[in-house]
Amino acid sequence: MGEVRMGMKKKGIFFTFIAITLMAVFILVFTPQADISLKKDTQSVASRISSIDSYVSDLQNNYFETILRAVSYKTVLSLIFYMNETGSFVPNIDSAFYEVAMNGTISNVPIDNITGKAIMENNSLSNWSNKITETAQDTLNVNTTIKIINASITQTSPWSIDAIMAVNFAVKSGIASWEKNSTIKSSFGIEGLPDPYYLVNTGGNYANYVKKSTVEFSQWNITKVREHVRNGTYVHWQDSKAPSFLMRFTNTIEPSACCGIESLANPNRIVPSDVIDSYADYILGNPLNDVPCSELFNITNPATGGGIWDEFPYFKLDFEHVVLYNITSQDSIGTC
Repeated sequence: MGEVRMGMKKKGIFFTFIAITLMAVFILVFTPQADISLKKDTQSVASRISSIDSYVSDLQNNYFETILRAVSYKTVLSLIFYMNETGSFVPNIDSAFYEVAMNGTISNVPIDNITGKAIMENNSLSNWSNKITETAQDTLNVNTTIKIINASITQTSPWSIDAIMAVNFAVKSGIASWEKNSTIKSSFGIEGLPDPYYLVNTGGNYANYVKKSTVEFSQWNITKVREHVRNGTYVHWQDSKAPSFLMRFTNTIEPSACCGIESLANPNRIVPSDVIDSYADYILGNPLNDVPCSELFNITNPATGGGIWDEFPYFKLDFEHVVLYNITSQDSIGTC
């Protein structure tokens, strides 16, 4: 019996040793794998958060600004075509811009249907917001909610338009969420755009495209004036009495010291050509800016052979513009 008990004890010790060994093997084999798996999961989550964070940053700092600039330019161009088509000024540039930029409509009618130009179709802020949402869902598997609170335009310089958009956006995934309120600003140049003031006042017969004159203040003379009229270029004078480009959409012919621009109308392109008024564009034909005949000058002088009536007959300017453009008595005579 003693030998049997001794044998059983030995077997028990052996099986205990085997169990401890197997447990050690399990610990050595499986515990490191669990650490590696956890580390991989952590890295994967961190990488995904980083990717979505970059997307959120790009939305705020790049995408929205680029979209705002493109949509604003298209909106302004569409409004110019709309004014040309309807032959009327826009009552309120702020509300008109907002509706066209947001929805591509004006008075709830697609503006492209009125202008006959495919400009705003699928190019409104609402369209682009939907495109961003769909693309982000397809590529990053995140839900993006974009709420545009307001969109407007203004001018702080003569040759560009500033666009401003207030937006709230949220990005949510299975692991994190972001929400931001942002004010997005962008700007674009007005050179190359048709002047709506010319289009409406001539029934679309006189399209004058904004082009900045390169003549310096001290360089004006009768030769430069001739080129100015011929090329339809624009100038900004310090403390200008002319309206800004945006003011021309609403026929608000008031001084804009910061942003007023003006050109000189070509008498060959207006009917009638011989008007007893200054041919500075914002004065010509505007009852609020009537110039007495006694203060008008024909920019010609038969006695000296000077002036520009050989190319632009009947061209006249008021005394203030005669001084600004440095036109001498050799090239001008009193109209009355």
